[in-house]
Amino acid sequence: MIDQASLVEDAVFRVGEVISIHGRTIRIRVDKAKNGTHLLYRGGLLRNVSVGGYVKITKGFSELIGKVDGEEVRPDLAQGDYQSQRDRVDRVLTVSLIGFVADGRFRRGVRELPLVGNECFLLAQAEFDRIHSFVANTDVPLTLGKLAMEKEQTVRVGINALFASHIGIFGNTGSGKSYTLAKLYHELFQIYGDEDAFKARARVLVIDFNGEFVNAEGAAPWETHGSVISENSLKTEYRLTTRGDSGDRLPLSRAALEDPTIWTVLLDATEKTQAPFLARALRSEFWESRLSDPQRLADAIASVVFDAVRSGDAMLEKGLIVQFLEEVQGCLGADSPPELAPYLDEIRSRLQYHGQGRSYYYQYPNGAQTFASDEAFMRELTYGRFAGMTLDPDAVEGLDRIRFKILLQYYSDIFRGFANREHLGPLIKRLETRMPHVKRVFTVSDDPLLPSPLTVVSLRGANLDMRKVIPLLICRQLYDDKKNSPDPGSYLNIVIDEAHNILSTLSSREAEAWKDYRLETFEEIIKEGRKFGVFVTIASQRPHDISETIISQLHNYFLHRLVNNLDILAIERAVAYLDRVSFESLPILPTGSCVLSGVSTQVPLIVDISPLEPPYAPNNRTMVLADGWTGSIPGSSAATEVTQGDPFSPEPKSTETYATGTESDDPWGSYRNGSSDEPPF
Repeated sequence: MIDQASLVEDAVFRVGEVISIHGRTIRIRVDKAKNGTHLLYRGGLLRNVSVGGYVKITKGFSELIGKVDGEEVRPDLAQGDYQSQRDRVDRVLTVSLIGFVADGRFRRGVRELPLVGNECFLLAQAEFDRIHSFVANTDVPLTLGKLAMEKEQTVRVGINALFASHIGIFGNTGSGKSYTLAKLYHELFQIYGDEDAFKARARVLVIDFNGEFVNAEGAAPWETHGSVISENSLKTEYRLTTRGDSGDRLPLSRAALEDPTIWTVLLDATEKTQAPFLARALRSEFWESRLSDPQRLADAIASVVFDAVRSGDAMLEKGLIVQFLEEVQGCLGADSPPELAPYLDEIRSRLQYHGQGRSYYYQYPNGAQTFASDEAFMRELTYGRFAGMTLDPDAVEGLDRIRFKILLQYYSDIFRGFANREHLGPLIKRLETRMPHVKRVFTVSDDPLLPSPLTVVSLRGANLDMRKVIPLLICRQLYDDKKNSPDPGSYLNIVIDEAHNILSTLSSREAEAWKDYRLETFEEIIKEGRKFGVFVTIASQRPHDISETIISQLHNYFLHRLVNNLDILAIERAVAYLDRVSFESLPILPTGSCVLSGVSTQVPLIVDISPLEPPYAPNNRTMVLADGWTGSIPGSSAATEVTQGDPFSPEPKSTETYATGTESDDPWGSYRNGSSDEPPF
């Protein structure tokens, strides 16, 4: 028996038929009766097929899904009597196949192609919902927002499909990418933040270059009820600064900090001479053993002085020996032996150099002299005197220990003639200049670097050198720890905001060797990290600047407004499954909207990211000039008069609005303006 309802529905929903096939590109001629903007069906209005919409092509029992990329009108060459001018033309759609329906579910990909003459239909609401249902039965849904073209359609993705992947968030400044980043991880922590297993095994590290994801300093009272992205109970913040000693310090293991490559970068070491010297100093078992035994350390220091005195090299003036002893005294600090200071004064005043004889000599108060050729005397002056001093190697800890090893190796090589002072001297000067900055941001410790599920490292106060090295150091250590001690159930997501700062291939302010090491490190993490439970999320204004290897390895893309042609081309090369309509919309996307494409969704979507409660939003709001340039200056007498005596003065407007809403949509408005004593959440 023929189902009359199905016949009626097919008649209403039929659009036209296939007239040509060119690979994935299908051309469909629209029926004359379907050239209107809307259709009437069961008392309601249906939007007709248009660019950006979806169609269904039936091929026997197979249902193929396509997206309309364009349309054109061409003359109808068939002869006939036309009742209207509209009937004299054919409307032709250009459609790209994106998937098919199998077992009642939409699948992305092309399994088969249609035939010329196959019918094409509009999608019913149930079929439209099926295409936009991205959450597997075994996954947990996470709400992102609404479809830009269908405001009633909520967009949800599976947590496993999204967060067990590499994510890219790109867009020009002010387009909403930081807001999207905060939204994604806020929703994750809202769902799992109370789970003990999540607190124990999940870690999210945010590398924050501009301080957008740490709690705002001097925040308004209503903002203290939450913190950016997540509650304070789930969050640890490191506010790093090289401008003073008041900032936080990152706990890193000694093995990570003694990596010669890091110090090669920190000290701008040359590849041929200074870099090998640093590797020899930091990996030397000789100095490591001396720094573990007081007597052996004293003998090693005495040996350096003895070699300097016996060398007789005119280039190694007395000042260099004095400088070495001052360095030893400085490294030992308050625990320096009391005998060292008078010994240093004695060397400074009594040890002299005889230019004609090219030899050091010791001058007594009565004028008598003993030359360096008297080996027994010089041994007593060096080894004998240090044997009576009690050195405490434990007084040299952390970064000072690393500096001490470099200095010991430097003076030992110089005095023994193994190195040229002109080659290594600039390196030591840079060590003295930059070590205070390193000590302000790092500390050697076995404490966990990520003690909480969410850890934010703010680099806003760090100088340029530290901003490049800090992310590399901590990411390298975390990745090595995961790789060497894999835990199948543990999860690490490294979030890098403003990623072009450290993932750029175009930097000309650094040596090629350093740039190669930096990029190779992060490329290894993004290519191999998935096997060890390490995933990467990057956000950037300039995808063109970022390594193509990194861009191509991402699984999910959130593409906000991009206007630079090079950035758009970089996205076009990397995102193979981005349709032409979505691609061409990138330069005109409104703030808060983005194109979502990747493995977590079956088809590319334009999504309006849903509002985020103000306490959890990033600290990157654009200033409202009109509010700051009108009225009285706060604290002035005029402002006091208006506040106290003018009952008709307008209430100040709040500048806090949702990214996609208006001030009236803000549930925090009544709390901020004082009409309510309780926050809404």
